[in-house]
Formats: sequence, C-alpha cells, structure tokens
Amino acid sequence: MELEKNPVFPSSRRPGFGPFREECYDARGSPRCRLRQVLPITILSFALTASVSSAESAAQTPSASSTQQKSSCETLRAEKTKTYGFHPAQMTEAQIAAKSKELDAFWKNVQAAGPEGTACIKQMLIDEKTDHTFQFDAASMLYQTDHSPETGNLVRDSISHADFREVDPANYLSLALELSQAGIDVRPLAARLFRYPNAVIHISEHALDLDSDTSALFLYGSMPPDVATQALIAELSAPEPFVNSAAAHLLAEQLTPEALSALSKWPGVTLIEEDYRRNDIQAVLKYEKPTASTSTPKFTREQVLKVIAGLPHTRKEFDEVMATRGAEFDKQARDKKLTQEELAKAVAESEPIYGIADHTTFTDSAVATLQPEDFETLRAARRSAIYNISDESLAEYLAFTQVMIGLMNRLDLFKEYRTH
Repeated sequence: MELEKNPVFPSSRRPGFGPFREECYDARGSPRCRLRQVLPITILSFALTASVSSAESAAQTPSASSTQQKSSCETLRAEKTKTYGFHPAQMTEAQIAAKSKELDAFWKNVQAAGPEGTACIKQMLIDEKTDHTFQFDAASMLYQTDHSPETGNLVRDSISHADFREVDPANYLSLALELSQAGIDVRPLAARLFRYPNAVIHISEHALDLDSDTSALFLYGSMPPDVATQALIAELSAPEPFVNSAAAHLLAEQLTPEALSALSKWPGVTLIEEDYRRNDIQAVLKYEKPTASTSTPKFTREQVLKVIAGLPHTRKEFDEVMATRGAEFDKQARDKKLTQEELAKAVAESEPIYGIADHTTFTDSAVATLQPEDFETLRAARRSAIYNISDESLAEYLAFTQVMIGLMNRLDLFKEYRTH
C-alpha cells in the first residue's frame, strides 16, 4: 500500500519481493526441517496436559513426591545426555529419522513426569552452557508452561546462543516476539538476527519469507521506541558493515528525534551498498514537500483517531470484529457481486475494520488532518500492530510508517535533523 505523493518504503521490504539470497536456513522439505518439527508437536501436547499432571502430583504425599522427583530428574538427566549433543546440519537422513524418534521419546518422558519433569528441565536449562540445541528446545518447552518474568529472562538468555543452521529461525522469531510482548527485554535476540545477513526465514503458517532486516523489524518494532532506538544506535558502531547498515535501515523507521539525530550525523549512510536500504533512509532524512490537494479529506481528525483507537490487536478482538463489522462488509460485497477490482476500490475507500493497510482514503485523510500531538498516537498504534509474525502485521506496521512519514513531511516535523 502506498500513500500517493508521499515517499514510502519500497516494495522490496515486503516479504516475497525482497532481494533474498540463496542461503535458506529453513531448508523447507528437508529431513533437517522435519526433525525440528518434532519438538513443537510434543511441546503442544505437553502444555495441554500440564494441568492434569499438576493435579495428580498434588495428591501425592510429600515424601513420595520428593523421592519420585529425585529419581525422575536423575533419569531425565541421563536420558538428556544420551539424546542431545547432536548437530542436524552434520547428520544423514537416516540419522535424522532415528534422532526424531529419540527426541519424541525424551519429551514424552518429560511430559509424563509432570511438574517434576518441568522443574528438572528448568534446572538443566540453568546449568546448560554448551548444547545450544537443547537450550533452544528446553526453553521453548518451558515457556509454554511458565510465563513468569524469571522464566522469561531464562528463556531469552538460553536461546540467545541459537545457531540458525541448527534450530528453526521461524520458531526463534516467534518465541522472541512472544517474550517481547510479555515485557521481556529481547534486544540480544533482535541483534542476533543481524548476524545472519543471508538468512531467509520461512513462516510456513503464512507462506511468508523474511530477510534478516524484516525479521529484526518485528522485534525492534515491538519494543518501546526509546529502547529500540538506543539499541539500534549502538549497532551503528558494529565493525561488520552488514550489521551497521541493517541497523541504520531499521533505525530510520523508528522516526524518533534521537534516531534521526544519530542518522544525520552517521557517516556510514553513503557507504551502504544496498539501494533499498539507502533509499529508505533518505526517504526519512530528506524533507519532501507534499503536493497540495484540492479535495477535502473524507475522514476528519476526530474520525481518524477514533478508528485507530478501535482497531483490534488481540485474537479475541479480531474474532469479535470479524463476526460483526467484518461479516457485514463481506455480506454487502457478496450481495453487490463485486469484482476483484471493485472490491479493492471499496476497501480503499471504506473505513478500516481490521487495520489501515490498503485503506488509502483513510491514510490520506490521516496525513491531511492529524496534528503534531497525534504523532505519538500513531507510533503507539504501529507498535500494537505487530500482533504476530505475519504479512498482515508487517503490512500494518509499514502502513503506519508511511502515514508517519507523510505527516512528518506535511508538518515539517524534526526539521533540525532533515535536509531541505
């Protein structure tokens, strides 16, 4: 979605259109990919039965429970030693098939051990320093059953060593976003994505391919703006050009005074090799006078702010809107037997229901009517738009970014940091 007459981040930032490289860490359809699919299935089963195991454990006497816990944990530790210590990238298909069965058996035994098994895994995770595959697997399991801040920090620290050639980066990204939304500081996890510049992360649920910049955007975009800005400014000093150029790219999208100030003084902008990064940064640092419009905005400032405040951001909210206003819009479209072209035009001109992406009449009105004091409202709405790892969340984030750039140009905001 583009805002007419306003500079936008180009379509190369959209998944599926970017300059993706040949190296793909997901290896879709490979035995290695299938191996990594075993654990999420087992973890889901573990989470669903955890409450039942807790109830059964509570019925045991303290002495019996203590004895069983010690015995169970010793057994699990021994089984973990036999099961882990492998490297998928170095295994044959036959070895991967055998290891899949071992992993399935191990995690089923953890599940059968109930709360004692979970406690044992947590302690093993605290103790583990070298087996990064186990750290990732155990952290993924543990966070399904315990969302406490203490466990969240442990999970973050455990997966921060993940090697994307050994673990599924899509699971890494989803877990990192979940941690961020829970208030856990995920700066180390976001920065790690910059260290895999050739990665193409495949999100199978949405048939979505993400490059490292866009993957990192989900995490930095979910952070408080001041935290993300300072973290990205620090990365400008990274010795690797592919790191500092990616950081500069995302720093431009922060659109904070601190971010613009840092970029305006950073000598590395002209050294960035990728055109799409350099162009996106210049779209922010260079003022562009908007073309005067002769039409009256369809939506007033008050209407724009009301719509933004009412957008859904949780699964429950989406379901409620889908069953009411969304269903009504769909019925009208069916009754009118709209063609695809007519439907796209109806969406562009209508009031947003699920989000502002593709609603060009609304976004044009937002740029034309909002005031300087509304800029932070847009920033907060953009952050909330990152609901999950999906093309819908990405489109919303970019749509709000485009509105913010348009408003920044119309009102000439942050002029001291931009060239005219």
